[in-house]
Amino acid sequence: PPIVITSSSIKIDDEVITIGGSCKGSGMIHPNMATMLGFMTTDANVDSEDLNGLLKESVDETFNMITVDGDTSTNDMVILLANGESGQDTLTQSHPEWEKFAQAVQYVSQFLAQSIARDGEGATKLIKVNVKGAKTKAQNSAIAKTIVGSSLVKTAIHGADPNFGRIVTSIGYADHTVNTNEVDVWLCGHLLVSKGMNVSFDELDLKAKMEQDTIEIEAKVGNSHHSSTAFGCDL
Repeated sequence: PPIVITSSSIKIDDEVITIGGSCKGSGMIHPNMATMLGFMTTDANVDSEDLNGLLKESVDETFNMITVDGDTSTNDMVILLANGESGQDTLTQSHPEWEKFAQAVQYVSQFLAQSIARDGEGATKLIKVNVKGAKTKAQNSAIAKTIVGSSLVKTAIHGADPNFGRIVTSIGYADHTVNTNEVDVWLCGHLLVSKGMNVSFDELDLKAKMEQDTIEIEAKVGNSHHSSTAFGCDL
């Protein structure tokens, strides 16, 4: 598979800091992590312990939220290296501009992770699934990853078939505590399910939108403020 490269530059303490990254996928992708190699580097002067914590947080929301084929592997890694050459004050979580640095790392991580998902063998569409409202963020993550990993959802997306039943079914077997009477589902911006019941929609318009190369699914499964996003591809 091809190698994907990206970078982001920010200014902290009046010094320009660059974060670059490259990764390689994309077979046997179903992280915790997966068959992939991810490398990120920065010239920031940053505390190693805080950098390690930031990487773990970023990986949990990016690389660990993608799935291509549902197969895990023993051969995977993501590393983040900093050489301190930028010259700014040492970055720690207490630094007033730490959040700016963290967001830049998140940007690079998410770009690379989405690129792996889009690059699945034979894939024609990137699928983004956002789930909100579950009691915990972990529950949202599990549901989102189950939806995007469902073979039936993948094939429906490939065929531009707005089969909302496949989405609702995957929500159900991902988390049996979900109250179906609270489930809302949107596909490409069209509301298909409201409070567990299907609603009328313009099927021709939706099928046309499903021919695009990026498909977005959104599901509301409760009333909490938590949300998670997973990325995958069609089949």
